[in-house]
Amino acid sequence: MKKSQLLRFLPCVIIVTSAFSQKPVYEDFVGAGHSSGINISTSSSLSKPGREQAATGASSLDGSGLESRQMEAARFLAQAGFGGKPHEIKNLATHLNFESWIDRQFAVKPTSMLYENRRAYQTAKELKALTDDVSNYNNSSRHFHYAWWQSVMTNPDQLRQRVAAALSEIIVLSTNGPVNNNGENYASFYDLLLRHAFGNYKDLLYDVTMHPAMGVYLTYLRNPKTDTTSNTFPDENYAREVMQLFSIGLYELNQDGSIKLDENGNSIPTYDNDDIIELSKVFTGLAAGALNKNAIENDRVLRFSTNQNDMDYTVPMLMYEDEHEEGEKYLLNGYVIPSGLSGTEDIEMALTHLVNHPNTGPFICRKLIQNLVKSNPSPAYIADVSAAFNDNGEGIRGDMKAVIKAILLHEEARDCLWQNESTNGKLLAPSLRYTAFARAMQLDAGNNLYYSEGRGFFEDTFHRVLSSPSVFNFYSPDHIPNGPLNEMELVAPEFEIFNSVTSIGYLNQVNKWTDRADVFTAPELTGDVEVNREYYYEMAQDPQVLINHLDLLLTKGRLSETTRNIIIEALEGLPENNQENMLRDRWEIATYLVMISPEFNILK
Repeated sequence: MKKSQLLRFLPCVIIVTSAFSQKPVYEDFVGAGHSSGINISTSSSLSKPGREQAATGASSLDGSGLESRQMEAARFLAQAGFGGKPHEIKNLATHLNFESWIDRQFAVKPTSMLYENRRAYQTAKELKALTDDVSNYNNSSRHFHYAWWQSVMTNPDQLRQRVAAALSEIIVLSTNGPVNNNGENYASFYDLLLRHAFGNYKDLLYDVTMHPAMGVYLTYLRNPKTDTTSNTFPDENYAREVMQLFSIGLYELNQDGSIKLDENGNSIPTYDNDDIIELSKVFTGLAAGALNKNAIENDRVLRFSTNQNDMDYTVPMLMYEDEHEEGEKYLLNGYVIPSGLSGTEDIEMALTHLVNHPNTGPFICRKLIQNLVKSNPSPAYIADVSAAFNDNGEGIRGDMKAVIKAILLHEEARDCLWQNESTNGKLLAPSLRYTAFARAMQLDAGNNLYYSEGRGFFEDTFHRVLSSPSVFNFYSPDHIPNGPLNEMELVAPEFEIFNSVTSIGYLNQVNKWTDRADVFTAPELTGDVEVNREYYYEMAQDPQVLINHLDLLLTKGRLSETTRNIIIEALEGLPENNQENMLRDRWEIATYLVMISPEFNILK
C-alpha cells in the first residue's frame, strides 16, 4: 500500500479536538427495540463468520445485531486489563457479571516477573547461541521488557497486571536512572507491585521502601545519620517523594479530592521542610541486604558500605542499627515516633502514619481512577473510592481489593449514560494502545514468544513501562493541555506527551503494525511476530463486516458514523483486479484508520 493512500486520511487523527467531545442525547435511538411495524432494508446481508444473519435490518434496529453485550465486555476489559482478546470478550459477555469476573481474577495465581525475566533471559540466550557468541550476553532491562510483554500477552492474571502497571506510574522506578542495568533488578521491584496489587497499600509502601532499587533510585541507600562534626546529614530525597508522590500529596484534600482552603482562600500545604528533615531521619541506616554472585565469588564482605555494584537487588535492604539515627522523630501533624525503637520499627510507624493520613485515600485513588477509567472523575466518584480505601467494610484501611472494586464497578465507570458527559474519557497511554492492538489481533508467534524491548516504540511515543524520565512519571495527573480542554478546565494527563513528535511517531508505529503486520521484534528471534492477515480476508469481502469486527475489538462499539464512512470510502476505492491484494489492503487500511481514530485513542 502506498503511503499517499494513508496520508489522504490523516484528518481522522483529530484526537485533541475530539478528546472529550459531547454528542446530543436522544431518547429514541437505533437499538432501543423500536422495530415493530417498520420495514427495514440494509446495505449488506453478509454474515460475520460464525454468526447467522448478523447484518439483517431487523437485528440492526432491535439491538440484537449490535453486539451490545460484547461491546460492554470489551470496554470493561480495556479498563480492567490490557484489552480483551476476542474469546475473552465473548466469554465475559455471556453472563456480563463484572464483579464475579473480578473475584475470579483475585483468585488467579499471580505472575512472578522475576521468574518471567529469568526465563526470558535464558530463552533469548539459547536462541542467540544458535548463531552468535553469548559469553558476554547478560541479563539486562531488555529482558525485563521481554518478560513484561510475554506476561501481558499470555498470563491470565490480567487485572493484577493492569493494576500493577497503574501503580508503576504512581510509585515510580525507571530504567532511565542510576539502578544497575540488570533485568532482575527491575523484575524484582515490579513483583512488589504485582504482589500488593490485591494486598494492602501500607504493605506495598513498606516493601517499596525496603527495596534496593528504590534505595538507589531515590538515593537513600547507605543514608547516613546526622553527624554535625563531619557536617553529615540524612538524604531527604525519599522522605520528600514518599509524601509528595506516594501518599499524601502537596496540599490538604477533602475526601472527594478537592483541595481544602484556609480562611483566606489559599490551599493548605500538607507538610513543610521541617517535616521532610524529620522524616529523612527515619530512612537512615538502610543498605545492602545481600551480596550478588559476582561479589561472593570475589570474597566481598557484606557491610553498610557495600556499594550497589556488589548488591543483590532481589533481597530487601537491611537495617544497620549503628547507622540509623536514634531519638524521637517529630513528623507532620504533631505525630512523634518515640526514641528507643529499632530502625525498621521507625519505618513501620512512619509509613503507617502516612497511610492513615486523610489525604492518602483521595490522593492515591484519584490517580488510580485516572489510570484505569477516566481523567476527570467526579467528586462523588473519588469520594466513593476513597471511602473504600479508608474502610473496606471490615475496618481495614488501604485494602486494594476494595479499592479496585470501587473503581471498576462504580456507576461512573459502568453506566453508559456517562459516556455522553463532556468530562468523561481519557487518552489511552501509548503502551495501552499497543497492548490493545496486540491482544485483539490474530498473531503468528513462533514458539509462542512475544518478545519486544520496545525501544523504537519508546522513542516514537515517549512511553514504556518503567521508563519514565523521572520519579514524576511521564505526565502530571493535573496536566491541562491548551485548547478546548483548557477552556473547560479539564485535565488530560496523557496529553502531556502528545506532541508533534509523538503524534507522528505513533502513526509510524501503527503503519508498521499494519503495513508490515510486524507487531513484536527481538534480535534473538528468527522471525518477527506478525498479524495473520489472511484470517481477516473473509471479513474483508464486505467492508461493513470488517469494520464491525474492528469496532468491537478496538473501539468497543464507539466508532462514529463519520469515521466509519471515511473508512468505507477508502476501502471501496481500492482496485479489485487482484482479489488477495484487495482483501489484504482492506484489512490494512481499515485497521490503520481505526487505530488512529479518536474513538480508539480516547477510552470512554
